[in-house]
Amino acid sequence: MENLHIKLQPLTLLIVEDDESTLKWLNRILSIYFKKVYIANNAIDAYNIFKENPTDVVLADIQIPEVDGLNLLQKIAIIQSSSLRIIMTAFNNQIYLNRAIDAEVNFYFKKPIDIDELLITISLNINKQKKVTSILELKNEYTYDSIQKIIQIDDKKIKLTKKESLLLEYLYENKNTIVSLDQIENVVWKEPVTNDAIRMVVSGLRKKLYNNCIENIKGFGYRLSIE
Repeated sequence: MENLHIKLQPLTLLIVEDDESTLKWLNRILSIYFKKVYIANNAIDAYNIFKENPTDVVLADIQIPEVDGLNLLQKIAIIQSSSLRIIMTAFNNQIYLNRAIDAEVNFYFKKPIDIDELLITISLNINKQKKVTSILELKNEYTYDSIQKIIQIDDKKIKLTKKESLLLEYLYENKNTIVSLDQIENVVWKEPVTNDAIRMVVSGLRKKLYNNCIENIKGFGYRLSIE
């Protein structure tokens, strides 16, 4: 579960549930794993929260006040298609299931939710969902093509190594947030490595980007500056 926590800790989550006890329970448990959890008990509040703070994951009950969960997730997809969209329901209804497929919801969970299954599902699929957008806007007119693994500035194209591209994509996913050496080790290497090995890749990536692109927060980790 430690690796699971490392993968989920940088992520943000919006929970939409009109049953107060279920909402409190989900918030209490999931706040342990996610960097920030927002909650709403109706679709309008949820939509407004998401417009102000687009989250990496949205978990919504199918039957909520104002607009049902499926319609809400469709509206959310328009704002940010890369968000992982999960619907939950207490009813085993084929009509709802068909609507969920039509709405292109990522996952459909039957209540009561198995928290371990939910967390594993999110951790295994969040990166796949985020890679839908291929051109990432950085700073000082630098861009990054996540398909070709190329940094571009004006007419100049700079090829990244595999580890440099993994590092940049992870820092970008958590832009303006400090990521620890343990998190980088888990995502980029997926096995134990020395701090010097991480520093070498950071140094190589810095040379290919603009000045002060990656901040070293002493004692905590690194942060990508794009503002």
